[in-house]
Amino acid sequence: MEGNSIPTTIGAQRGTASSRKGNWVEEMRGSLMVVATVIATLTFQIAINPPGGVWQQDSTIQMGCVAGNDCRAGTSVLATSSDNKNQRLRYEVFILLCTVSFSASQTVILFLLTGFQLRNRLMMWLLILVMCLSVICLSGAYVISIWMVMEPLNKVINKITWYYALFWGGLIALLCLGLLIRFLVWLVKSFFRLLCCCY
Repeated sequence: MEGNSIPTTIGAQRGTASSRKGNWVEEMRGSLMVVATVIATLTFQIAINPPGGVWQQDSTIQMGCVAGNDCRAGTSVLATSSDNKNQRLRYEVFILLCTVSFSASQTVILFLLTGFQLRNRLMMWLLILVMCLSVICLSGAYVISIWMVMEPLNKVINKITWYYALFWGGLIALLCLGLLIRFLVWLVKSFFRLLCCCY
């Protein structure tokens, strides 16, 4: 019950607030490391094993390769087996989103491992926003992979996929907006505290 006692002095209250801030930073640091590692692993795996797989051997037109495409072993089947320009564009956007997500996760991991000025909330907020970018790109890659694998989509699957994309896009936008508002409120409070302390 000693940990649940109510502080009786102002100094004790300040110490408690300071330790809560330190605990928040450490908890966020641990959470960010876990999430960044999982996303980096996932996006790396997606890049080396894309939806639809890869050609197992050099392929020709008789094996499903479209004339004019380079169907060498290890290249993506979905990117090269269709003469549909939309399919190729979807694949390129898919790879771009996976790359951005992977790079954002690697950035967070690098900052967390080096301990680069992570004791303040500003740096943690920036890392959280980078992780939001990573999750947004991962969600976009998922939707595009559904479109690539299930080409041509029937109307029901197409609607479900669009609703899914809109739901996640809206939810992530709202979360990012909430984080941005919280960050701006914290920044304004810090600014006014600094002004009050100076005068």
